[in-house]
Parts: sequence; C-alpha cells; structure tokens
Amino acid sequence: MFVEKIVSEGIAHNSYIVGDGGEAFVIDPRRDVDSYIKIADSNCCRILYVFETHRNEDYLVGSLELEALTVCKIIHSSRLDFGYGAPASGGDMFDIGNMRLQVLETPGHTPESLSFVLYSPSQQELPWMVFTGDALFYGNAGRTDLLGEEKKFELSSDLYDSLYGKLLPLGDHVIVYPAHGAGSACGGDVADLPVSTIGYERETNPMLNLSKEEFIEKKIKETIPLPPYFAKMADENLKGPLPPDQKRIEPLDAQVFERSMTGCILVDTRSPYSFASGHIPGSYNIWLEGLAKFAGWMLEYRKDILLVTERQADVETAWRYLVRVGFDRISGYLCEGIEDWQNRGMPLEKSGVDTVSGLYEKLKEKKDMFLLDVRDKEEYAAGHISGAVNIYVGELEKRLDEVPSDRPVVSICAVGRRGGLGASILKRHGYPEVYNLLGGTTAWKKKGYPTES
Repeated sequence: MFVEKIVSEGIAHNSYIVGDGGEAFVIDPRRDVDSYIKIADSNCCRILYVFETHRNEDYLVGSLELEALTVCKIIHSSRLDFGYGAPASGGDMFDIGNMRLQVLETPGHTPESLSFVLYSPSQQELPWMVFTGDALFYGNAGRTDLLGEEKKFELSSDLYDSLYGKLLPLGDHVIVYPAHGAGSACGGDVADLPVSTIGYERETNPMLNLSKEEFIEKKIKETIPLPPYFAKMADENLKGPLPPDQKRIEPLDAQVFERSMTGCILVDTRSPYSFASGHIPGSYNIWLEGLAKFAGWMLEYRKDILLVTERQADVETAWRYLVRVGFDRISGYLCEGIEDWQNRGMPLEKSGVDTVSGLYEKLKEKKDMFLLDVRDKEEYAAGHISGAVNIYVGELEKRLDEVPSDRPVVSICAVGRRGGLGASILKRHGYPEVYNLLGGTTAWKKKGYPTES
C-alpha cells in the first residue's frame, strides 16, 4: 500500500494518491495530472476514483483530465449541483483495492465540504487516516468568509460542529491529511508540519481548544486577503474546467520579444534583486515561487503573457504554476534572458533597493519618504516599522491614490519578495523613486530595530 502527497508550490495545495491491491484513488487533483499517472503506473495501479473535498476556489481541479486519461469516476458532494461527476453524501462507502473509504460531511469552509475517512485494510472498522480538505489544517482551520461576511457566522458555526462533532471523535491515532499547508490563502496561520494526527492537533491546534462562542468570534474577526480570482476558480470548478492548453510557449529573441509586447502582460520571475538591477519597463516582478499565488491578483485572463525568467528551465515551472490557476495564454519567453535584451541596447529600467541598516539611518535623519508595508493586515498588526502605511500587495494597484509619488517610496514585506512585487507595480505606474527593503521586517527585527503594533 502507498500514500503519496503531491504539493503544488506557491498555493501550498496538497493532493493525494493512495493505492493498494492494484487500485488507487486521488484526492483533489491539480490541473496538470501527469504526476498521478506516473505514480499509479509505477505502483501497477489503476486509478478508479477521484474524490473532491469541495468546490475548490484557489486552483483549477484536474478531475476531468484524469477521467479522460483513466477509468476513474469523479465523486463530490451532493449538496452542490456540479456539472460533472457523481454525488456522494455522508456515510457513503467506497471499496478500492483492499481499502475502504467513508464520506463525512464537514461543512463550514464551504457548505458542501466533505472529508474522507480511510479504514485500515487489516482492520476495516478502525479509522486510520482522514483527508480533511479545507476543514482542518495543521495548526488551524479553514476560512469561513468565501460566501461573504453575512454568512460568516453560519459557516463558522457549521465548521465548529464539523471539527468537534465529526473529526475529533475519529480518535487521536488517526492521521490527518489536509488540502493545504503553510502559506495557503485558504486559511490563516497554517503550521508547517510534514504530518499530524487528530491527537496532536487536539493538543496543539488553537482552534481545537475553544468553546463554540469563542471559535465563532475568532473566525468572524479573522482577516485573510481574498484573492479576486477565487470567484473564477470556484465557477470553473463547478462547471468542470477544461484541460490545460498544451500549446508550445515560443522561445523569442529580444527583438521578436519586443515586437510581441503590444497588448501582452510582461511577467519577470527573477529574484527581486535581479529585477531591481535591470528589467524591461512595464514588467511585473512576481518571483517564481510566488507566481501561482499572486498571478490571480495581478494578471488579466483575457491577455497573453510573456515571460522573463532566470533560467530556461524556469519556463516549464512557470507554465505549471500559471495553468493551475487558469492562465493558459502564455505565448512566449525571452529565450536568452535579460542579458540578450541588455546586450542589444534595448530599453531597461531600474528600481532601487535598500538595506535595513540604510533605512534605519535615513529614518534617524528624518528623511522624507513614504513607508509602504505590503504585507497582510494580520502580519502588519503583529509588528511593523513606525510610520509605515499598510496596503496589501494584492490590493496595491487599485489603491495607488493612497501612495504619494512626490517622494521616495520604500516597499516593505517580510523578506523582500512581496516588497519587490510592490515596487514593480509602482514602477509600472510611473513612480520615479521606488525602493524594495531587502530582508524586510525579518531583517529589521533581527537587527533589533524597533517596531510597533
């Protein structure tokens, strides 16, 4: 028997393939499904089922693609009218190889959320592991605001009942496999653990040691940025998303790249420091590992995308990250990188960087500058540089009227990646003097410089 977790970097999404006795099932597959096929083949298994824990909102599911390539059936909740697959309700059982899987209805994150309990092949009355979707995470629980503020109380109440009334009673020995890990936009502060159990979560998860009133109050007060692309993902996943476009991404030399730029979005996936030292005017700087998470905040689905990458190998990685969140229109990349562009004397733009020591000295000298903290509200509230104004990087482009252009702007995040994205947004809109704080608030605190909350 095998259980394998497939992690989609950037969105911290976990999917799973489990097999035994020549048969296998997949939980919450991503859109590029080749990894599940390879794992099943290497274990001489047929994929019989795909189980979806809910109508996922942060990525496009690959269920229909797996159905087209295998003999599998797609199963999801009977509480929502999906345009594909078959419905399941609490208590339904599925026998796969020597395994038995039971459906648990665990609403809260969404009304139709399901969890799936796997029973041991040798002891089929004993719960062994549970795939909790976005109900229970390591160290936290799923967000409850996807249907709007007016539904938060009801969904938070449902989630409490699901956690305390259905998942915790499974037993402390049960292994927990959630749909997301640390860094996901589908929950708050998710713990960075390789594996956990019901018992460990009961002891350490702060959301599992609250009265119902305390739990609901905490959830209602929770403020997690809601990416605008979530609505598109949820709609596509309800209907059934199409397979990703496999059209070749064209390698372009600098001159062809320049001619192709009209009407396209330029995305530079290099490090913020490399980007600052020289980039094509008008580019977004979304570092490679952040592409899946932030593309949906910045990019337009109806426009073609051109890529500038550090290495040619990064192009395929960028493609995977983008198609997972529905961006199929990737038309080309700068084949020989920014070096080809600069060596031909083509237009380059620079943005500034600053160190925490340099910024500290400037603040001591009371230099006139605007400190822009692009982290989320909870990070900002936990401690920020005095005088910094908080605008989350995903919302920055719509709130530029709050950022003055008549003085230097310092873009600040935790380590400098989101700060680099923020700086690139400002440069795109003509801000003349923009700096990214290298090391961000992490380096600032390490130096012992003061913060306020």
